[in-house]
Amino acid sequence: MGKDTGMTLRPTNSDKTDLILLSGLALYAESVLIRWMGAEIRMFAYLKNLILLAVFLGLGVGMLKQRRSRFSWLLPSLLSLLTLALVFSAQLQLTHLFFPDRGITQWGGTINSPRLTTAARSTPVIGQILRIFPDGAVPWVVGTMAFVAGTLLFVIVVNIFMELGQRIGGLLRTVRPSLSAYTLNLVGSLFGTVLYVILVLFALPPWVWLLPMFACLVYFSDHRIRDGILLGVALGATFVVGNSRWVVWSPYYRISLSPEYGDGYQLSVDHDFHQDALDLRPPAIQIYPQLKAPLAYYDLPHKMAHNCRMALVIGAGTGNDVSAALRAGCQSIDAVEIDLVILKLGQQLHPEHPYQSERVHAFVKDGRAFFHEALAAGKSYDLIVFGLVDSQAALSVVSSLRLEFLLYSLESFREARSLLEPKNGLLVVGFSVGWRQWVAQRLYNTLEAAFDQPLLALRSSDYVGVLNFVAGPGLPMARRKLPSITGTKDETRNIAGANIGLVRDNWPFLYYNPNAIPFVYLGSLLLVIGFGWFSIRGAVSDNIPGFSIVMDWPMFFMGAAFLLVETKNISQLAILFGATWVTNAVVFVSVFVVAILANLLVSRKTMPTLLAIM
Repeated sequence: MGKDTGMTLRPTNSDKTDLILLSGLALYAESVLIRWMGAEIRMFAYLKNLILLAVFLGLGVGMLKQRRSRFSWLLPSLLSLLTLALVFSAQLQLTHLFFPDRGITQWGGTINSPRLTTAARSTPVIGQILRIFPDGAVPWVVGTMAFVAGTLLFVIVVNIFMELGQRIGGLLRTVRPSLSAYTLNLVGSLFGTVLYVILVLFALPPWVWLLPMFACLVYFSDHRIRDGILLGVALGATFVVGNSRWVVWSPYYRISLSPEYGDGYQLSVDHDFHQDALDLRPPAIQIYPQLKAPLAYYDLPHKMAHNCRMALVIGAGTGNDVSAALRAGCQSIDAVEIDLVILKLGQQLHPEHPYQSERVHAFVKDGRAFFHEALAAGKSYDLIVFGLVDSQAALSVVSSLRLEFLLYSLESFREARSLLEPKNGLLVVGFSVGWRQWVAQRLYNTLEAAFDQPLLALRSSDYVGVLNFVAGPGLPMARRKLPSITGTKDETRNIAGANIGLVRDNWPFLYYNPNAIPFVYLGSLLLVIGFGWFSIRGAVSDNIPGFSIVMDWPMFFMGAAFLLVETKNISQLAILFGATWVTNAVVFVSVFVVAILANLLVSRKTMPTLLAIM
């Protein structure tokens, strides 16, 4: 390819190598931005597909464009700008922007949540703007800000990948035959995926993620010093601001720690509260009376249970539920936690040191995967406790499934029921319901259907708005114990009987309000369609003046089918092997490997020969 005035490909004979490198860069950059933007800006934790669609749109439009960009500084400048926006997202008031949508439940609140309005007013910059608005208008004002900020970031991502798409498109047209070019594109994408998986595996911070991206861009630049300085400033800011001993990155979250209540810690993920690591022994309670609320919540399952010779904790986290089981005298405790980094933090920092006990057996697994193994091994438990399993981490970037959705399904609860001791076994599901009454009703209905019996919905304290759902063969005995447990309120009548559908493996959307339409998703889709239409139209008209765009419906449905098949595969494998990042990696790598092998096979065999072999 000839030299151009932009950040062009170098005129060498290494077009195939360049195609592999740039294809790997595009896939790797896509994965990094989806992960990083979801961790730093809340709206993208719930709208991960928006970034994915921006990437697809940018690459597609870029490949359509045949005239190279006249702005050689555009790609490094936009990438540096986006990096700095993520690094300083808290200072720019981007982190906690939310959408006032009744259709979906967000951790930050709903449209009617007073706590959400108070939090918005307390921010330094946005709070000053919101002073002129009444409380009822605050969610809509913040929602408008979120829409504007989200749109700007969406456009920036589209333009970054549009620039990459132009370079990849030029190479795809240069390398011949076309099938070989496509195969090299897939090989590069596979390498980009594997590189990202390695970084996730070793829980490395964002400044390390940026190194391969920035190095590759400088390598292909015609203005290496200028672009190196632009990208170097962003990289330096990422290193300086993000290099804190109180912040670590797991395969799922940005995790930050802050001390509280003496030797305890509060653990936040993606800038939101996630869990505590608390000392709930009598001496600490005497010093900090505020700890009585979490103590009442964590001790309730053991006050209800007939005994706990064998106990299972799903979502063990840093160890509060495990500590409660040890204090109650359980003889053997299986503690299951999906996030290795959170488990290690609990092992190192929890003031009661529960994981050091010989009675505790820790497993880094998804809850469903552990159920399957425990059933195969013939295990039986006197008490099964579901900890506060509530996340912002999505199972996949091609769906709106979150990690915990499949854990709260009808099929999951039936598997847990099969693990209970048949005479007096008890299942206790703790859930931070807060203001989300219909979420509590959906959980109640699902558990009731799984156990074929009415159950209890109890509130032992006001700790993080938690309800305990109690079910199992030991429920009659638990009912008899209830009057003797002081401070526990029976809220079963307020929860039972609602006409709300169950959570199932084939529709595990726990947080979607059945009585409302999630207009945020619809609005985001309209934004993508509208912006995409004008972008594609502009790209095509530049190449072929007067050409009108005609919808290619077969290609449209093939693309839709590909995404549906990929989502279906991830969901099914998550049920069988766990909703872990490893499952996602296996699916994505397998897709690329199969496609590469198919291309190699087709390139060496004519179709009649293949049919004869088959």
